[in-house]
Amino acid sequence: MSTRHTSLDLKFAEKSEAIITQLGFKDLKSFVKNQALLMLMARIEKYEAENKRFEAKYHMPFNAFQEKVEGTQNEEMFTEDDDYLDWRFAKEAIDRLNKQKRELEYA
Repeated sequence: MSTRHTSLDLKFAEKSEAIITQLGFKDLKSFVKNQALLMLMARIEKYEAENKRFEAKYHMPFNAFQEKVEGTQNEEMFTEDDDYLDWRFAKEAIDRLNKQKRELEYA
């Protein structure tokens, strides 16, 4: 079964090579790398937009908002707590995706 899977991959590479070349890429690897970078950049853009939305909503950067939320732990602020978790996730995603983008650029 493994051999069959490999031959399918080889067949695909052979059949797609001409199309990939017509699109301006030197080989399948450069095409895949380019498409992966485009997908990463789109995701980065999505989370950066979310980050900007929170900055506009709260009129402060994430670090200041984080200090504010962590300083009021005994109070229940459901909206701000939810926003904090979403904002933190967006910031962490931006960092992770940028790291993956740099790794892929130099792969």
